[in-house]
Amino acid sequence: MESPAHPILSERLRKVISEILNGKAPNGGRFCGYCYSPLIKEMEICDHCGRSSHSWPTSQRIPNEVIAMFRLQRSREGRVVRTIAYGGLVAGITVAVLPIAFFDVHWWTATALFAIIIFSYFFFANLANTIGDAIGYWWGQRGLSQRWATFLSVRDSGREEG
Repeated sequence: MESPAHPILSERLRKVISEILNGKAPNGGRFCGYCYSPLIKEMEICDHCGRSSHSWPTSQRIPNEVIAMFRLQRSREGRVVRTIAYGGLVAGITVAVLPIAFFDVHWWTATALFAIIIFSYFFFANLANTIGDAIGYWWGQRGLSQRWATFLSVRDSGREEG
């Protein structure tokens, strides 16, 4: 699974959007006109995309579409992790109940029930946090890339590069 060599949204932009979504910051400031990465007061060239504020005038807010893209990306990432974690736990509980279903309740079936549930919990939680994170990140970035390309084509239609 490949991830983009250069992330679409800068780390600073991700932090700002997270703060906006959490109600800790307003959607305002000085942003690159192309990638919307936050700019320091006198900064004329974006350190994320390398575009000049002369060719892409700065923006005073992050477009709602960009915030929606970020929200969707995070949702996709989390959905994969939760599916692996909870799906694995359900599978573990199902497997743990089998000894009781087939062999009645004995000390060893009750012990097996708890051992399998505990093992499943830790195994699938770790699986979700490793493989699930990687798959979720890839899927989230893929969706973001597609939406970003569509956003740019709509935003830039009719605009001449300066």
